[in-house]
Amino acid sequence: MSRQHPANDVLLAALEEQPALTMLCTHLPATVIERYGSDRMVQLPIAENAMVGMATGMALVGRRVLVNVARAAFLFSAFDPLVNQATKWRYMSDGQFCVPLTIRALTRGGEHLGAQHEHVPHAMLSQVPGLVVAVPGSPNSVAGLLGAALRHPDPVVVLESPRLYAPDWESLPEPEPTAEPLPFGVLNRVTSGRDVTLVGIGNTVATVMAAAKALAVHGTDATVVDLRTAAPLDLERLVEVVSATGAAVLVDEAPASCSLMHTAGYGLLAAGALDAERLRVLSGAACPAPVSPHLQAGLTPTADDVVRAALSVLPAPAFAKGTA
Repeated sequence: MSRQHPANDVLLAALEEQPALTMLCTHLPATVIERYGSDRMVQLPIAENAMVGMATGMALVGRRVLVNVARAAFLFSAFDPLVNQATKWRYMSDGQFCVPLTIRALTRGGEHLGAQHEHVPHAMLSQVPGLVVAVPGSPNSVAGLLGAALRHPDPVVVLESPRLYAPDWESLPEPEPTAEPLPFGVLNRVTSGRDVTLVGIGNTVATVMAAAKALAVHGTDATVVDLRTAAPLDLERLVEVVSATGAAVLVDEAPASCSLMHTAGYGLLAAGALDAERLRVLSGAACPAPVSPHLQAGLTPTADDVVRAALSVLPAPAFAKGTA
């Protein structure tokens, strides 16, 4: 690796720029604790409920707090302080209190750690009023959304794929030109095409980017969209982008039930952005994540799945052109 991960650069810069920023984690390098002090770098036992509860109290009295719960699966243990406390204070106090709390959590991607460690809960979390849910799809996206979270006045959960930190992370598809802070609730139109819009979030951003390249071989020109955040969802601009092509494939690795992409799809249809027969929603399997790589390979939509779905929504002339 020729350079440090951009997310690490953002975190170190924030620690230098914000003396009130405190980090809670179950493991911290001794060098980091020595550099920033044990009052800011707090190493705690594995107790996510206590960590998020403590962080909420610290944020209410003036600290900005970053909590690393390691795995999104472990965040479920902290739902009471997150869902019922941290996200409610601004509303219940009529804006007198805010909770500048950022939570980082790994979802799944390439590790094969099994059902109790690999979850993609962005749709579930997006139903919590007062919570920003950021779902980066690339290394620069992690940095940009984390940078924004560490400046935001309210609770933010950043759901990160382990794949974005793999040894080959520098070779991953990169839709973001820089690691500058990214606005919440603003999608990224990665490419512009005339035939079909492919929409991804998190791990599926790389999937739809690969599918767009494959579709180009068929003579099909695809727009690629990275939603960036599950909450707030940039439905207004998504309607605008999809209306330009009149066809869309929405791709998510989460199960279909109450999914983000089905919500987006309903919004597109209600706004008249496209006809129902020109919309496809691809979702992950409704089952726990298996440890076996072979079984996990069938858990989420692939680029080939996206290509087939895209070709199925094209009008007859474009389809004929694409398969000639």
